[in-house]
Amino acid sequence: MDKITLDKRTIGALASERRIVILKKIDSGSMTLSKLTDELNISKSTIHEHLTILIESGLVQKVNRDNKWVYYELTDKGTEILHPHKMTKTIVLLSSAILIFVVGIVGLYRIVRSIFISPEEALTAIAPYEPAHLITGLILISLGIILLSFEKKRTKR
Repeated sequence: MDKITLDKRTIGALASERRIVILKKIDSGSMTLSKLTDELNISKSTIHEHLTILIESGLVQKVNRDNKWVYYELTDKGTEILHPHKMTKTIVLLSSAILIFVVGIVGLYRIVRSIFISPEEALTAIAPYEPAHLITGLILISLGIILLSFEKKRTKR
C-alpha cells in the first residue's frame, strides 16, 4: 500500500481504545468472535458492535472458512496502520540483498576475466585476483540469495 487514507470513518474507528485492543489481538492471527470474546473478556454483542465499525472503516475483514466459522482478519490498511515501518524494512532488506548479490557477481566476473586475460592486458592490469576474492564473491552471492529467500518467506506470513 502506498498511501493510507484516514477518512472520518477510519479516525472514528481508531478513536476507541477497545477497538485498538481488538485490532492488536487480530494482528496476532485471524480470530473468531468467540475467541475474541474469551480473550478480551467482553460480551459478544459488544465485540460484534466494535467489529462492525472496524469492518466498515476498512481495517478488518470477514473471512468465511469451510462455511462453518467466520474469522476476522486485518486488511492491508489495518496492517499498515499497526505496522507503518514494515514496508520500509522490506525495502531495505531487498535493496541490501540485491546489492550484495550484484557485488558478488561483479567480483566473480572480474576473477573469471582475469583468468582469461591476454599477455598484453596482463601488463596493464592493476593487480591479480587471488582465491580469496573468489571465495568472497561466492559468499556475497550466497548471502544475497539467503536474504532474498528470507524476505520471500517473511512476506508470505
